[in-house]
Amino acid sequence: MLPPDSTADGKSFREPAGEGFAQLEVKKSRFIGRARRIQSPQEARDWVSKERVAHPGARHVVHAFLIGFPNSEVAGMHDDGEPKGTAGRPVLDAIRASGIRNVLVTVTRYFGGTKLGTGGLVRAYGDCARLSLENTPTVEVRPELSFRVWLPYEFYDGLVRLLETWKCRREQEEFQEGVSLVVYLPEDRYEGYLEEVRNLSRGRCQITGL
Repeated sequence: MLPPDSTADGKSFREPAGEGFAQLEVKKSRFIGRARRIQSPQEARDWVSKERVAHPGARHVVHAFLIGFPNSEVAGMHDDGEPKGTAGRPVLDAIRASGIRNVLVTVTRYFGGTKLGTGGLVRAYGDCARLSLENTPTVEVRPELSFRVWLPYEFYDGLVRLLETWKCRREQEEFQEGVSLVVYLPEDRYEGYLEEVRNLSRGRCQITGL
């Protein structure tokens, strides 16, 4: 049995595998966008604070973030002194449109002396966020389940090959009266994988959910 297609069911998303950067100038105002991976709102706040320290002459450090799967997501945004709805909202909209999650985008503005108006601000912040996200390397993330597998030694090599085929992570390997290890795999592959393990071990495996 081949592993199911990892992108066909829409249950995955992409998260940053590195930082994305973009810069643009609008009527002499300079906008600097950065996208990076985060795992919590506190981590987002910490990065925003660092961005302020890195740009002491900037007028605004706007940000937005989106964390987690759609059914349990955490989102946040801040205009940082720009008119309400003209800065944080377009940044968050750009994040949602990109499909990237577990991400913080900051857009730092150096004021150039000319007001941009509501529409101009929305476009500038949104465009800078979008460009920084387009320049961000990403990896696929899927919801995982973990379970412990025990089976006789004679099936260990076959199990390792199966894990590699299904691209499963494994940890905590123990070799005593048999082989025991913890396996992590996308939840949508769970039933298919269990069937493969049972077939491999001729029903002599023990599988316990964690």
